[in-house]
Formats: sequence, C-alpha cells, structure tokens
Amino acid sequence: MPKYPIAISCNPLETHFEYRIAAHLARVSEDFILQCEREELITSRVMLHGVKGLCSADVNKLKLIRYLHEDMGLALEAVDFVLRYRQQIKLMKSQIHEMKQRLYQKEQEHQAEILTLCRRLEKLDR
Repeated sequence: MPKYPIAISCNPLETHFEYRIAAHLARVSEDFILQCEREELITSRVMLHGVKGLCSADVNKLKLIRYLHEDMGLALEAVDFVLRYRQQIKLMKSQIHEMKQRLYQKEQEHQAEILTLCRRLEKLDR
C-alpha cells in the first residue's frame, strides 16, 4: 500500500484521492473509474507521489455518473450527453441571472431619470 493515499492541500477543492480511495468514496470499482476515464467523463491527475488520483470535484462527478449509469440505467455515452447538457443549462442559468441583474440596474436608472424629469416638469409648471 502506498504511503500517501490522499494528497491534502489548504484548498479542499484541490484535495486528490488515489483511485482506491475515490472508488470507496463514490461507491464504485476502480475498473469503473478507469472506464469513465477512457470515456473522458472524468480526468485523473498525477499526485505528488506519482500515483494517479481524482480531485474532490471528480469524485462528486463520479457519484453522479454512478447514479445515472447504475440507478437510472443510462449507457456511459448517454451519461456524457446528460453531463454536457447539464453544464450547458448551468451556463444558461448563469447568463439569465446576469441579464436579469443588468435589466434591474437599467430599470433603476430609468426610474431615477423619470423622477428627475418629473421634478423638472413640476418646476416649469410653477
């Protein structure tokens, strides 16, 4: 057994786990991890001690892949499609949120401008 199965850093998103640990955390086999890597669903990284491992985000992604593949019965090709579609939806939601913020800002600016014009009009009517 390797001396360092987990590589820890100050940032928990940068914590990497050897396949053995990642498989345990995601409740999959190491062969399933290799299969997902071949399908390019996850990306392994070489850890400090030279062993391939997965970051926390990929372990969480592996849990989702397992759910879609084993529990929902989707083929890995379909899982890839779902993951890409899901990412696109997240991006679109982010863009919609950004547009709503800009629209709200513009609305506030227009209301302030209308208020200013109404006050000027009142002064002219006097």
